[in-house]
Amino acid sequence: MTTALAYEWWRLRTLRSTWWTSAATLIATAVLALAFGGLIKGMSADQGQTVPVSELLVVMLTKSPLTPVIAGTLGVFAMGHEYRYGTIRTTLALTPRRTIAFGAKAASIAVFSALLALANLAVAWAVAAPMLAGESLDGVSAALLVHVHIGQVLLIVGWGLAGVALGTLIRSQTVALLVLLAIPFVVEPMLRAVLMNSGQSVLERAGAFLPFTAGGAMTSAADAGTTLLDSSAQLSPLMGGVVFFALITAKTAAAATALQRRDA
Repeated sequence: MTTALAYEWWRLRTLRSTWWTSAATLIATAVLALAFGGLIKGMSADQGQTVPVSELLVVMLTKSPLTPVIAGTLGVFAMGHEYRYGTIRTTLALTPRRTIAFGAKAASIAVFSALLALANLAVAWAVAAPMLAGESLDGVSAALLVHVHIGQVLLIVGWGLAGVALGTLIRSQTVALLVLLAIPFVVEPMLRAVLMNSGQSVLERAGAFLPFTAGGAMTSAADAGTTLLDSSAQLSPLMGGVVFFALITAKTAAAATALQRRDA
């Protein structure tokens, strides 16, 4: 397992796509944190709508959509490149036990995704700190900051693992990427809209249990009060994490089983 991990980590670090996509997330996080902060503060000043500092901070720290997408993309590439360039046979020759080969890929992507999340949080803080320098942070509790940071890291790790699983199950990295993007950004919003307008309380509540919707609840600031984001139908951060990682676990297990049973 150690050799497989070392190989996957070396492979991940030597791909140019790893670094230019990671750099793109840092730039996007800085730009979006600045834009969100300026927009919300401007709205508060112009319209007299008071937005809690805690909510403003959470939005600036966690609402860049590119970071989880890039983590998922790198996960898809981890397996997609193998099938696209025919290196899967070499990988399996070096690591004949397929569960170990798959586990090493998943572990390396999970670790890199966590590091990517921390780097993006650091960039967001670098933007948020000067903008909030004159604001009172009395409403920003340590517990809120801890759960938001942990939730953001876990969310991005989950996206990375989802990418690895899809890249394994589908093989075609183009199709896997389309599926990865379509589910949270197209399928779930449409399904959630249908459920929310069903007029049935059970179905309306079921929308909160959609996987990526539940995952987004891990960074919710509902416990500190919200003005901009409607969190009334959201799961709690803990329940959201349970639902989200239940799906990731099932998808990862299915991918490992598929790799074990089929031809390379």
